[in-house]
Amino acid sequence: MPLDFRLTDEQKQLVDAAQAAFTVIRERHAKLRASEIQRAALEDVWRALAELGFQGFVVPKAYGGSEKGLLASVLVLEQLGEAGLHSFLPILSSMDTVCIVKKGAEPLKQSILPDIASGELKLCFAATEEVAGFNVFNIKMFTEKQGDNYLVNGTKVYVSGLDIADYMLLVARTLTMEECRKQGLPKTHGLSLFMVDTKSKGLAKQAMPSRGEGVLTQFRLSLRDVKIPAEHLLGEEHGGAAVMFQAFNPERILSAAVATGVARYCLKLACDYAKKRKVFGDTAIGAYQSIQHPLAEVAMRIDALKWTTYRAAWQFDAGEKASAVAESANAAKFLSAEVVQKAVDAAIDCFGGKGFDEDYGVVHLLEFARFLKTSPISNALILNQTAEKVLGLKRSY
Repeated sequence: MPLDFRLTDEQKQLVDAAQAAFTVIRERHAKLRASEIQRAALEDVWRALAELGFQGFVVPKAYGGSEKGLLASVLVLEQLGEAGLHSFLPILSSMDTVCIVKKGAEPLKQSILPDIASGELKLCFAATEEVAGFNVFNIKMFTEKQGDNYLVNGTKVYVSGLDIADYMLLVARTLTMEECRKQGLPKTHGLSLFMVDTKSKGLAKQAMPSRGEGVLTQFRLSLRDVKIPAEHLLGEEHGGAAVMFQAFNPERILSAAVATGVARYCLKLACDYAKKRKVFGDTAIGAYQSIQHPLAEVAMRIDALKWTTYRAAWQFDAGEKASAVAESANAAKFLSAEVVQKAVDAAIDCFGGKGFDEDYGVVHLLEFARFLKTSPISNALILNQTAEKVLGLKRSY
């Protein structure tokens, strides 16, 4: 049976609707610089996503969603990036939603999924700790069950969007690493995931002076005797690692989708400028190979990134094994950082000195491009995982 890479009519309509919606938002804030529009338009973007049904794409129809799947989410976020309105908030909400759908208790699903699907609720993710970093198994935050609740204490860092999220997906230990070692349990044991109301008593947040995520502020979050209802546990107690890994693939896929759009945004700005700008005589600089070749290379790399991302989303929607999806999701995430960096560099080279002028709409993306090499997973870790899981090479960390 031949492969068919064409979008369906429904998918084409979704792309057109997303493009139109985000164009309206851009025009509404046209007087602002590109670096300012994202923050000013954050709520506009969220409402537009809700009108497109984005938040319900990964939610079953029984809970108010559309079940259009992750590929539909990818198509929309591509357009968001291409409009220069990229945000990590819809990515965070989507990855959390996947966990709730797959591992949430029925009462939790019934109470929260309809409002997530409608766009009423925003979600964020709290996993990183000061010492643990990328090593999630080294998390120290501890929670223990007391009656019908879990009582949690500890600190998280780099919690993005905490100030605007209604709930967060929290990763904590219900069994210490020391106890796991004593019992001969694997390091993946002892972690648990919870949905936590961000207005819970005992939460204290402090904005961190970090950059890279654009419109989202990152926070240091302290939890002191915070009570979490037992029904807000996702999956089994001590089995949170498996639930958490459910979220990582869609997070990486959707990050790559946004990056695809951002790279296209840079490419379009550069090409439009190159066709008009004349420096020596009547020949536009777009005729110079030193300008043409980097842009042509970016165009081809964008295409490779797009199809790698589509494949990963298709695999996820088709229910393929998480390991198979991870191979494609990691590839898409890795390529996304490389492609966006090349796109931003090529655009700035095209603009010359003007590339560092914020009015030309590119220089603020340098931080975003570099951020992608580190988050949501570093490219170095992706290489480690690919070497081990795909190539069968020995693990060294």
